Amino acid sequence: MMRVSYAGASFLTSDDIANGLFRFVAALGENHEAESLEIPAFTDDGKAVLVRMVVGPASELVGVPEESVLEEPNTVDFVSELHKRTLALSSPRPVIDTEVGFSTAYDWDDLE
Repeated sequence: MMRVSYAGASFLTSDDIANGLFRFVAALGENHEAESLEIPAFTDDGKAVLVRMVVGPASELVGVPEESVLEEPNTVDFVSELHKRTLALSSPRPVIDTEVGFSTAYDWDDLE
């Protein structure tokens, strides 16, 4: 498990979620964007909660490994969605110019 500190507060979450969160925040910074998230986490007394946070280019997160008797939750779906959102921010996107008169039709007589 990992304790993530942000904006003067901290929460305990799975290693996979914390690592995905760090990658997502880095991608947001590269794109000068901000996003709102709800992160599955635990309170200090072990209660499962959703931590709401807004992260962006100026977000300063710190993650510290922490021993816990809590069983890590199934986070596959959340981590998968966070990974997709990260890829959408970091993948090159094609630019389509709809005003260019592009055609794949050729007149073979013009090639001579």
